[in-house]
Amino acid sequence: MRWPGQSPRSTVLTVEQVDTAIEAGAAFVVTPGYSRDVVAACQACGIPVIPGVATPTEIQMALQDGITLVKFFPAEAIGGTRALSAIAAPFPMLRFIPTGGISPENLQDYLALPSVVAVGGSWMVPASLVSAQKWADVSRLAAEAVATVARHRPAARPMPDTR
Repeated sequence: MRWPGQSPRSTVLTVEQVDTAIEAGAAFVVTPGYSRDVVAACQACGIPVIPGVATPTEIQMALQDGITLVKFFPAEAIGGTRALSAIAAPFPMLRFIPTGGISPENLQDYLALPSVVAVGGSWMVPASLVSAQKWADVSRLAAEAVATVARHRPAARPMPDTR
């Protein structure tokens, strides 16, 4: 999915992009912010949706819409683990996937938070490696991230149902 002049992204911004993602075989949808229209479209199609949130207001909207797994974005820019810990405190029923500014250097800090079920990071798939088609390097970076998770989370936590 792409806006004019924009590079391809895996994030969904519109209801039309929900349809495109489903037609392309997406197993779930991720959004950068909270769009009730996009969430409703995903729910109507039966596809799990992980909407982005950055505020308690957006979290309350997600809960009202039956969402219990959200993307915390842009994590580092809005205060990192301190902000996430504070925001998560009144919402123990919610689980987070922080993205935005996550790196190998701060990954374990996010993994230490009980409300975090996964962490996203573009450091694993740098644009330079993708454009050069250096898939072995991308695989290595992803494997290093998986190994870090395994060291800090020996027992995997199940992901909640997002439907």
